[in-house]
Amino acid sequence: MIADKGLDKAIKEVWGDLNAQLEEEREDSILALRAVIGRSNRSLIALKKELDSLSSDNVKLRQRVYTLESKLSGLIEKLSENKKIKKLIE
Repeated sequence: MIADKGLDKAIKEVWGDLNAQLEEEREDSILALRAVIGRSNRSLIALKKELDSLSSDNVKLRQRVYTLESKLSGLIEKLSENKKIKKLIE
């Protein structure tokens, strides 16, 4: 076999081509990593959208709380004034 094909080809035929095997494994690993990166990117995009939505909701809720606090403060002030008026009348 060595005489017919040479030492390098004979070894590769008997034991396999290690370089080709390593290259194939490397390509498989790269494909797997690309798939993981693709899923990670999609997850990151979804998380960014969710964060934007939550931030927007947070701003709206802060505005509503501020409005409620302002109205409550006004009502308490009016109630206090009414009590004062009631005391004056009594």
